[in-house]
Amino acid sequence: MIPAVARRCCLQFITAVLAAGGVVDGHADAIGDWTIEQWGTISLEGRVFLNSPKREGQHSSDFSATAKPTVYIEFPQGSFTFTPYFRIDNADEKRRLIDIQEAYFLQFGSIGDSAWELRLGIDQVFWGVAESNNPVNIINQTDLAGHPGGEQKLGQPMIHGTLNGDWGILDLFVLPYHRVRTFPGEAGRLGVPVRSDSGGITYETSRGKRNIDLAARYGHTVGPLDFGISYFKGTSREPALLPDFPLKQQYNLIRQTGLELQFVQDAFLGKAELIRRRGFSGDGTSHSAFVVGGEYSFYSVLETSADLTLYAEWNQDDRREKATTPLQNDMFYAARYALNDVDDTTFSAALIDDLDYSTQTLLLEFDKRLSDSAQLNLELFKFLDTDPVDPQTGPISQDDYVAINLSYSF
Repeated sequence: MIPAVARRCCLQFITAVLAAGGVVDGHADAIGDWTIEQWGTISLEGRVFLNSPKREGQHSSDFSATAKPTVYIEFPQGSFTFTPYFRIDNADEKRRLIDIQEAYFLQFGSIGDSAWELRLGIDQVFWGVAESNNPVNIINQTDLAGHPGGEQKLGQPMIHGTLNGDWGILDLFVLPYHRVRTFPGEAGRLGVPVRSDSGGITYETSRGKRNIDLAARYGHTVGPLDFGISYFKGTSREPALLPDFPLKQQYNLIRQTGLELQFVQDAFLGKAELIRRRGFSGDGTSHSAFVVGGEYSFYSVLETSADLTLYAEWNQDDRREKATTPLQNDMFYAARYALNDVDDTTFSAALIDDLDYSTQTLLLEFDKRLSDSAQLNLELFKFLDTDPVDPQTGPISQDDYVAINLSYSF
């Protein structure tokens, strides 16, 4: 708990800041209407690689620690959320990170029968419905040094307005600053060396990181169908990697149109994501990518409380061998077995089968809650087969690993 004196000083300071910005009128007695909450997660992770590295200087194991605290302040006119993120790593300096993932003011109200929200600051936004890949998810930059799967994201400065009614949900974004993607370093595994200094990063636009990007998304539910239509215009979150060693990053201007579909029928859930992107290569050409598939759940397996969910998805990028993603033409198969016990124990297995190359990868996961606050995660990543001509997985074909993650929530 924050001491009462420190809490009051903190609230007085934030009140002054908000008053200067015209958000509140700055009266001290308004502090009594405020509430403050704190929560967060601390994690320790160790990874052991099962094969010798391909490059000299790479490590056979690494250890990292992360902290992600959140402070939430609610006041009559809205709220403020602040979530910094810290990561240290003993083997790869490029995995060390200090990031602000959330630091935004939220205000809300109504217009007729519709509700509106306005977020100002740094936030994280997720678009997508698929399990294996989310090509439509373009607002936040990927923290590829954090995890090779690309699920971890960096905070994005934005102005985010939402209008919500019976007719659907409309989100509008103004994104005034570009974040550079993180990559593992020369001593790290699960990647190739990519320069992140100013000399190794170039932009198509003369405004560089300060180009103003725009995005919008409309979503609605019609019977059993959920759909979302999105549009993005601005600097690509994915860099074109220029041939050099280490590789250089080139961020070009793009236009991307996306479509998300999700269909529910009893225990079956059909999913699809499609994008059309123009300008990624810097020459004005376009390409398309999609992921389509579904999941089916079996409840009360063998007359127990356990559930079994099966997944199947097809990923394709029409650039095929020139694609910048390893999922250029791949099938994804997975199963998740949840015991639904007091410890939330789950077992997961996923297989990715490349239809263009002979590459096959396996991912096994085990999750279990050790207490009300502690969580255990075990992960095995292994190449069952590798294709030496596969341009995406060839450089990391020796990087099978076993990882253990212990997290504590407070």
